[in-house]
Formats: sequence, C-alpha cells, structure tokens
Amino acid sequence: MKQYTLTEKFFSNKGIHLVDENEKIIGEVTGIRKEGYERKNVFNFKPVEGSSTIVGIKKRSWKNVIQPSYGVIHAEHTYTLKDKLGDNLLYFCVTGVIENDDIFIEENWKEDIIVKVNKQKVAVIRPAKFSGKSVFKIDEQISPDHRLFGLIILMVFMYQIYNKEAAVIMDLLF
Repeated sequence: MKQYTLTEKFFSNKGIHLVDENEKIIGEVTGIRKEGYERKNVFNFKPVEGSSTIVGIKKRSWKNVIQPSYGVIHAEHTYTLKDKLGDNLLYFCVTGVIENDDIFIEENWKEDIIVKVNKQKVAVIRPAKFSGKSVFKIDEQISPDHRLFGLIILMVFMYQIYNKEAAVIMDLLF
C-alpha cells in the first residue's frame, strides 16, 4: 500500500494538498457548492492529472435525516452511497455500489476508517487528530485519477461531518 498525507489544519478557500511519501503533490482538495447537496458538505478532489472526484452529502428531508446519502461524482458518472442504517447510530458506516463494485466503508475500534471493495480491504484512513494530518494507505493498484482514489480521500471529510453531528445528538440525549 502507498501512503498519502493530507494536512487539514491549513484548509482554506484555496484548498489543501494531498502529498505522497516523498512530499510530492498528488492533488488538491477544495470545498465547493453543488446544487442538490448540503452547503459546506461537498468536497472536490482534483488530482494533478486526471478527472476530479466530488463527494458530498445530498440534501436531506425528514425521511432521510437519520440515514444520509452521499453523492459521488467522477468523470460525469454519479453514484450514491448511504449510511448503513442501524450501524450508523453506533459508528461511521457507509455502503453502496460503484460500477458493480460493492463499497463498504466503516470505522474500527482504533477510529481508523477501513475501505473495502468487494470484501477486499483497499485502504485504511487514519483521520487527523492532534497532528492535523490525515494519513491514507491505499492499494497501489488504485491510481490518483481512479474514481475510488478520490472517494477514499474525501471520505475523511464525511467522517468529520458524521462525528460533529453525532456529538450534537449525544449532547441532546444526555
């Protein structure tokens, strides 16, 4: 697996860079606005070469307030992933299908995010904590312009949003 790092503490309107183990810039993440998606909950990953990937939380209604849907847009194709109902009340867990591949993304007990495609682990994400850096270990067969690469990078932002919303719910309940 190849390792990449995203330094989130420097996030600005200009975006933040994803770098590889040699500090070479692989791509940039920016927050964007997209119709049909929640404001401030949509992100774009633009690799140095290749197509961008956009991941965002689709606008919610009273029907899907407990089970958000995530839009994944890559090379003019749009896919939908959803929180796994029930599990999402306990921990971050997202499932769906992209190009006939079953996608399963879940938080483990170490608070890492494991990404599986067709039941095979393809990535491990260690979200930023005190260091301000998120670290990604991604299967070498998934190149930066591949639709799964952008999804993996941007899921760390969906995880952060999930944690903020979970904290608000916990405050309301307790």
